Amino acid sequence: MPDFSLPRARVLRHRNDFDAVRRDGRRVASRHLALNFLRVAGGERRAGFIVPKVCGDAVRRNQIKRRLREIYRHCQHGLAADLWSVWIARKGAADAGFARLREEVLALYEKAKVCL
Repeated sequence: MPDFSLPRARVLRHRNDFDAVRRDGRRVASRHLALNFLRVAGGERRAGFIVPKVCGDAVRRNQIKRRLREIYRHCQHGLAADLWSVWIARKGAADAGFARLREEVLALYEKAKVCL
């Protein structure tokens, strides 16, 4: 059974990492989310989450981040092992609900062709 944990080491936290994904990677988007992704040779699967202030107050932004982390935590084992993902929430993501965000995350990974 795969390990569904998401330790801090597998979460992008430094600006340089976010900038590298944005600069060198590709982008796909949907109504509530945008995905920037980069295949890093020899790298470990990692993800970062950005929720701008346009999405609401701090409580709403943190709620969106928690939802995105939970969705990523469960689908991470179906992704390429060297993938860095940066998820950016768009306006209205807080109103989308967990199920809708999950559908969009899976659809964007399929569209990006990074699933195993």
